[in-house]
Amino acid sequence: MKLDVSVLLKELSKSRIVADTQKAPSLDALGVTKKSVCSIGEWSRAMASYGILASYIPELKKVNKDLTAIAVGDTLGNKVVIGDGSKIKISAQSVIKPFLYLYALESGAPAKSISGIEPTAMPFNTDRILRPELQMKVPDHPLNNAGAISSAGEIKDFSDFIAFMKKATGNLNLGVLENVFESEFKSNNNNRAIASRLVASGRFKSAKEGEEAYANYTKACSLGLTVGEVLNAAVSLSTGGLSVPEGKRIAKTGNVIRVLSAMNTYGLYEQSGLFSLMVSGSRANTAKSGVSGLIINVNPGVGAFVTYSPLLNLEGNSVYGLYAMIPLNDLLALPGGMRLEEDDLNSMLVEYHREERMKVHAEIALLIHRKENPSVFRADSKILRKLGKK
Repeated sequence: MKLDVSVLLKELSKSRIVADTQKAPSLDALGVTKKSVCSIGEWSRAMASYGILASYIPELKKVNKDLTAIAVGDTLGNKVVIGDGSKIKISAQSVIKPFLYLYALESGAPAKSISGIEPTAMPFNTDRILRPELQMKVPDHPLNNAGAISSAGEIKDFSDFIAFMKKATGNLNLGVLENVFESEFKSNNNNRAIASRLVASGRFKSAKEGEEAYANYTKACSLGLTVGEVLNAAVSLSTGGLSVPEGKRIAKTGNVIRVLSAMNTYGLYEQSGLFSLMVSGSRANTAKSGVSGLIINVNPGVGAFVTYSPLLNLEGNSVYGLYAMIPLNDLLALPGGMRLEEDDLNSMLVEYHREERMKVHAEIALLIHRKENPSVFRADSKILRKLGKK
């Protein structure tokens, strides 16, 4: 038997009744208004009463921890953008990983030569590739640091990647935030070690290739973007690789599908499964977070949204963004998806909120003990008193 599924699919299509194709819904049709998005922003601010800046990157310790923003867009070019953080340039950090993966695929690299596709329960900054005894050739997943550095190995000239991202974001003046790049490049020895390990595994052919991949990955993470520009790139994933509203193809649909699938399984790292259940129920939650405080969320064929707040939980996800994701996803979703009953969802959220606050506050207590500047965290004084800290 010839293993060609296309023959079977063609045969099945002969008897299929095709419904009239409807246009993609607009934000208005979905009930997405500035008022509704502002309400979500206010609720999320109230919920996000705790968090810590990504202090292991020195430059990210200097950001204004109180800024927030939300941007929502459909595939027709309509947008709603709110928040006092909506105008600032934010370093992309790990939100760039889906686009690094997409660029690598567009460059002709076979997906299997970049990484595996199975998620792990491990944090974003580690991977089984770091265990030589396992004799792995490539990282576990394209959206952890090892997988993204592997993708960055396909960048031969960083100006080409910049050109690719200019098309996706609509910003023709897109550039690297040099202060963030220098801060991160000098201090992130863990990522440099990952690049070295990818040389040892055979993924990269030389130490020079590994060092260039690390440098290009760090430059990509240091791209300066507004939430509106990030939204443009996210919506281009929703369209299957078309820029909005120009409709110009920037990537093959098959490559975009691989990227979206990766976001479904590990976009929020160890919290991917939990938030998929709370946010979208039976549907996939196509998301990606970054330690600068950005989160993107894509609803294929409908649109996307972006949230920003730099205060993180211990998994490296924006606290504000995680809470905002729940009602925003509901607002942008098409009818028909099965979700948890409201009582069930609320009980899960209450339990998560209680446990997450205690976990993050325990880390904040350690920061206080080490006399860390209070500007790098937000805490509830009542919880700190329970932990023995004023």
